[in-house]
Amino acid sequence: MNSSMIYSMGTALDRAREHQLAVDVLVSGVWLSGLVVASDGHGVVLETDDHEHAVLRLEAIMAIRVHAAAPTRVVIPAQSRAWEM
Repeated sequence: MNSSMIYSMGTALDRAREHQLAVDVLVSGVWLSGLVVASDGHGVVLETDDHEHAVLRLEAIMAIRVHAAAPTRVVIPAQSRAWEM
């Protein structure tokens, strides 16, 4: 079965913001945790439980942990994939 899904850093951060999911982001070897409260494609604002915030450049983020299950893949039934043969 061939399937693909583009799930970028920006997509993960947007999904976290839309669903109010907590995230951990790795920046310069340090994990920062919080909620994504804003993003503009260049940077992101992360708010902590203590109501502090950090403004991060997307290029500086090396990894993201989203505190939720991964998005599910949609499987296309075999009869709908006749064009693959």
